[in-house]
Amino acid sequence: MEEILHMQAETHDRRKREYGMTKGWKWAQRFALSAMTALLVAAGSAAAAPSTNAAASQKADVYYISDRNLYRVGTDGGASQLLRQNFDGEELKAAGSYMYYMYDENSTTLLRLSLTDSGAKPSNFGKGKRIIHFDTKGSTVYAMDDSGVLYAASTKAVKLTDGIKITEMADPNFPAFKIVENRIYFNALKDGRTTWVASKKIDGTGSVQWIAKGALDHSYYARTDSTRLYLMVNTGPQEQIYSKDCMVLYSLPKKGGTAKALNAKAPIDANAVYSGGWANGYYAFNKGIRLDSNGDYDYTQGQGYVISAATGKITKLHSTGIYEIANVGKSSLAFNDAAGNAYVVTLANGKVTKTKKLSINSVGYVRNLTNQGAVRSTMVFAENGAYLLNPASLTLKKMVGVEWDLCQYEDDVAGIFYVNAADGGRLYWMNEAGTKSVKLTNGKVSDIVLIAKK
Repeated sequence: MEEILHMQAETHDRRKREYGMTKGWKWAQRFALSAMTALLVAAGSAAAAPSTNAAASQKADVYYISDRNLYRVGTDGGASQLLRQNFDGEELKAAGSYMYYMYDENSTTLLRLSLTDSGAKPSNFGKGKRIIHFDTKGSTVYAMDDSGVLYAASTKAVKLTDGIKITEMADPNFPAFKIVENRIYFNALKDGRTTWVASKKIDGTGSVQWIAKGALDHSYYARTDSTRLYLMVNTGPQEQIYSKDCMVLYSLPKKGGTAKALNAKAPIDANAVYSGGWANGYYAFNKGIRLDSNGDYDYTQGQGYVISAATGKITKLHSTGIYEIANVGKSSLAFNDAAGNAYVVTLANGKVTKTKKLSINSVGYVRNLTNQGAVRSTMVFAENGAYLLNPASLTLKKMVGVEWDLCQYEDDVAGIFYVNAADGGRLYWMNEAGTKSVKLTNGKVSDIVLIAKK
């Protein structure tokens, strides 16, 4: 099937087969059309809308590239602001009054750019250190250097080393980490030689909690719900084997505590996990999946399963591989397969009680828009357009909009942002009901690099 939807490179990297992800790898809800024109479809309906308390932010800043220059524009109106001419950068993250980023995917220099001073030049925030991974949360920057020191620094600091050292025992060969509540989960060297998933308070105080032998390959493999943290741990990270039963799902309290291995006696094949993904309450994987002649996953091979994050119970969903999976309501899951078909299955007590094939062909992706972890909408993207899936009736509503060639959405931010091919490549925002669109720029936009809620 010729995919009309083409994932951005960083999203495709979720399918990596190596043990230990590359430094530049990250998870993002981004997609773009391979064709220059298609129907834009927004998501959302009364049936899928969140409660008032969980409403997504209506205000956000959109950072975009136009003629190689970096600009910012707000959803609440106003002219675009030029931030930097001839901009190059990867992994952009906004925090405080700054944007933090790496020059390119091979860089070890953590740069910072002021978002309030349009004349400011980028500074080396990680000065003196080779940074192999970083993240931001609130007004704090977290970063790991190549010697295994994990830092936390306020955005008010001049440089990273003005902050604190959370730990000096992180494993630089597996630099992933995840901040949850007041703890940071990272890969550490126990006794200086064995890789373990560990955690420590984000202020650096207290002792290290040793969670599981192995590594968190990427922060994507850490997932939370209202009370629990789930970690998909690679128990054999040093073994460079394409197919190995080594992935174990752990569960522990969200605020920290004792971890429980849910499938310790039945670890899952690494390729099966890397070819799958989370749906709230489950992790989907493809048992027996193989690589094709190009070294990509062949989703016609293998069979689709899910493991319950609550019980560890494994349930078969489909006779062939599952490409993507999303939540529908409280007890159903939508997915698409290698043949371009889409299905909704209902589960109860660890068993599939109902399967419905959706009346649509050539499906490329199924996605959830979320807010604070709660699903706002379930969308199905196909060759002839995109659709909203009603969670009650399991029927599809085609959302017709304008021609577009690039679209992006962000958790916790309302609506969809797209580059309108029918209007000279200008940036637009559309609400999730598909009833309102707003032009945000007057100039042509080549890429949307970051959406940050206000």
